[in-house]
Amino acid sequence: MKSTDSTGESDPAVAAAVRLLHRRRGWIWATAISVVAFLVACGLLGARAPDASGAGVAVASVFILLLAATAVAGLVASIVDTVRVHRLGPGVRAQAAPRTAHYPVRAHAYRYPPRHRWTWVFSWLVMAILLGLGVVALPALVDGVAYLAGAESTATFVPTSYGQVCGRGGCSTITNGYLGTGSNAAPATWPGQVPIGVPFTVREPVWNWGFGAQLINGDGSAIAYIVLGVLLDGFAVLILFASYKTVRQWRRHRQQAGSGLAIG
Repeated sequence: MKSTDSTGESDPAVAAAVRLLHRRRGWIWATAISVVAFLVACGLLGARAPDASGAGVAVASVFILLLAATAVAGLVASIVDTVRVHRLGPGVRAQAAPRTAHYPVRAHAYRYPPRHRWTWVFSWLVMAILLGLGVVALPALVDGVAYLAGAESTATFVPTSYGQVCGRGGCSTITNGYLGTGSNAAPATWPGQVPIGVPFTVREPVWNWGFGAQLINGDGSAIAYIVLGVLLDGFAVLILFASYKTVRQWRRHRQQAGSGLAIG
């Protein structure tokens, strides 16, 4: 007769079911983070800098595309594993469910060793993308605070073309152009319609990069920039904190493993 230990994992079918349940939870967790982050990035960043250009915006666009790809990949993997779970026999599922030890959701990313390595790596990939978005959104936070504090200097904006930005309330016209003249000119966007070819004085961004490339035309826009920056950079700070805890747990795990080998 086949013996079964206290965890029930001597039964290959039950052990495989436990691993499958761990893996499915990891995919669902990573997919939820990807979808929420993608919606936030498209809704907030797209609304604040719809026609901005430059290296920072290009980097942000790559991060948003990566979020979309990870969301789709995680969703497909979650569905596949859910189908596999439902194909398991009722008896196997009944034995595996109570033996599936789940970390709390808030601790899932940084707990080491992970229950399922692939979904753990995938989760960290998602958080690395969010960290990159936080970096790109940081100039928006700095510019919003500087605008309200009156710390920005003035510069000349040269309008060159019009663009359209559309949202739930309809479409509005924005003006693309350059900030400054000559070799120091940098692409910028004015959130409104102004005459083409007629330069005028604006408040120059303190950090003209990423989503700080769009000019601020009032206190309301400055507050929106601050909210945008606080949200994305808040995520980035939490990810950095999770990274610190992961490294601590990894080092502790290595020390325990080394102690066990020494004793053996």
